[in-house]
Amino acid sequence: MSTYLILFATIAIIYYLQIHKRPPVKTDWEKLPDLADYKKLEKSVNEEGQLCCRYCANKTINKRLLQSKKENPDNTKHYHACSECKIVLWRSVNEGVKEQQ
Repeated sequence: MSTYLILFATIAIIYYLQIHKRPPVKTDWEKLPDLADYKKLEKSVNEEGQLCCRYCANKTINKRLLQSKKENPDNTKHYHACSECKIVLWRSVNEGVKEQQ
């Protein structure tokens, strides 16, 4: 009986340690590059030096508020998407600015 308790305790400790070592899962917004990283990507800046969509070369980029109240309780997180192909390109944070809706 005590062998089973020791075995159970050992398994529980190993499981607990493995769970807490695992890094937290990134959200989709956190996986997006920030503006500095986006500028380093190929085809993100056109010949005139302007930011553009790296997929369709459109220069019109829309800034949208991240709507998730869980991920964005202060309304400071935004994502930027191409107005033509609608692909989300990068993320941004307005530090210290709380927008009113």
